Amino acid sequence: MFVAAAVQASVPSALPSAEMWATERALYLKAKGELATGAGSRYADIRAQLEEYPLRIDLDFAVKLGQLHHMKASEAKAFLARAQGTPLASRFLVAYLRHKAQDGHWKPFLAVIDVPPEMPELQCYYYRALLATGHGERAFEGASTLWDVGYSQDDACDPLFTAWIAAGGPGDDLIWSRALKAFAAKNGHLIRYIKRFASDDLKRDLDELAAIYKRPSRVEGDHHKSRPRHTDILMAGVARLAQLNPKRAHEAFLSLGQDHAILPAQAKGIASDIARHSLFAERSPAPQAWVTEQVAQLRHDELTVIWLRNAIAEGQWQAVQEGLQWLSADMRSEDRWMYWDAKSREALSFEGSQALFGVLASHRSFHGFLAAEQLGQPYQLREAAASAGDMSLTEAVWLGAARAQELLALGLREEAKEQWQHTLNQATSSEQMSLGLTALLRDWPDFAVDAAIAAGNWDRLDLRFPYAFWEEFQKAAIEKSQDPFALIALARRESGLNPLARSKVGARGLMQVMPSTARNVAKQQGVVYRGTQALYDPQVNIALATEYYSGLLKRYDGNRVKALAAYNAGPSRVSRWLGEEQAIDQWVDSLPFSETREYVQAVLTYHVIYRLRAGKSAALLTAAERAEMY
Repeated sequence: MFVAAAVQASVPSALPSAEMWATERALYLKAKGELATGAGSRYADIRAQLEEYPLRIDLDFAVKLGQLHHMKASEAKAFLARAQGTPLASRFLVAYLRHKAQDGHWKPFLAVIDVPPEMPELQCYYYRALLATGHGERAFEGASTLWDVGYSQDDACDPLFTAWIAAGGPGDDLIWSRALKAFAAKNGHLIRYIKRFASDDLKRDLDELAAIYKRPSRVEGDHHKSRPRHTDILMAGVARLAQLNPKRAHEAFLSLGQDHAILPAQAKGIASDIARHSLFAERSPAPQAWVTEQVAQLRHDELTVIWLRNAIAEGQWQAVQEGLQWLSADMRSEDRWMYWDAKSREALSFEGSQALFGVLASHRSFHGFLAAEQLGQPYQLREAAASAGDMSLTEAVWLGAARAQELLALGLREEAKEQWQHTLNQATSSEQMSLGLTALLRDWPDFAVDAAIAAGNWDRLDLRFPYAFWEEFQKAAIEKSQDPFALIALARRESGLNPLARSKVGARGLMQVMPSTARNVAKQQGVVYRGTQALYDPQVNIALATEYYSGLLKRYDGNRVKALAAYNAGPSRVSRWLGEEQAIDQWVDSLPFSETREYVQAVLTYHVIYRLRAGKSAALLTAAERAEMY
């Protein structure tokens, strides 16, 4: 991609206050109005007065988008250099490249980039540009890479693929590679489509692959002559069968191994698939002893963790001790696994449990706090003191922060958030900390959280756990007899304190309320629900979420652990997960959904942190929660 020359100049990090740019802001809005009717002389006069204003680049961006047809590459590169530090640079580059590609102006297209773009669409254009400018070999190398995927590629690739296929196109090896990728991606239609390019010999194998895709049980009892492509088909079929019936997949795998030359890498992958699906299967898993043997041999952390969760849920402490040895050293040193090492040692009367609890009790985490409770010790926050440090910022980072501030001043919070994240991604760790402190001082709490996360500075609790909409949390807490620190801890986990947050499934606002939940709660309260946009109002969001959470607490007799699990995963799932046979630590760490496990632990931990930082007493768990069986 095009990269502008790095700007080394530093500027003061302290931004002028929003009030100091009030005049320029008014001029900016006036300039935008002029742009709506055309960038005439009045616009030019206003723009000339905004040379130091952070959003001047937004005006230039709007003007440049209207000039793409006749724009030379040198002009585009000059604008890209000026826009560095803002998301507008990449947005403009995409617009310029797309426009030149659609006009068939390939030389200016290539003049602004020196490596293939990241977007598949633009990659297609890039290789088409190479083809059109006499670089056919490189273009066709790119075409083969773009073609070898398990899904249909972007339509912009069609002319490239047509030319590549006319010049010889894919050989059988590449076609087979794509067919296997399509099988793994559950794209049976693609397997049928690429058959048209195959040799007669390969077509027969593709037909067999398609048949196995439709009915993977066909691999059972296969005794055809061993050959590489047929073995590929069988292994793909066994992997698919493992998703449906791990036990039958295991039996087929053992049987096929007697007649076919399965490569070690294939065998390892299939064994991992069967073991993984068996660990989750409620019915028809592969034999438990075989699964355990595979987990022990494969030493895949992901697989071992699933196995360990099952052992923890069942209280198989000797198995936990064994499984911990299969984890990588880095994983084994994590607080969660240190805790279960200590817990299982204690249950087995092994030496070392108290020493492990002692080390862990000094850590600021859910399991560290559990260890502190185990030893009767106070929780340790290990908070790093705020420090201004080096307050200098590069020009691009300063511009990004200033632009974020102005977008906030204009009420454009989503655009400001985008700019802030973009700036953090460009900044050094010291600059990220400076930006975090700026956000804290300007009362942009979610921006401060973003800065601490971007820097990986987990000990800056002032940035990670700021206060946002505190009066609203206190009001809701009083009305529903809740702890306001519990509510803000929940919001901190849900949205990072961003009032405009929206999840992939449609949850909205500070406390990530689903519209359906909001409607039901509002109906129960007898209040008017004014639609999903209302959920971005912190006061509405907090009130509805608090009412819903209070109802969950009532449902579970005040048990926050169950209520939080239900808030995240839904009450029906929690009902399925409860068996009244596990201690609280076992139950939480063996929940089937990783998101829910992390969620429950995070909110309880954040609650402790917020209370301790406020000088309040805190308890990770109540006596009733600790005593109850789950």
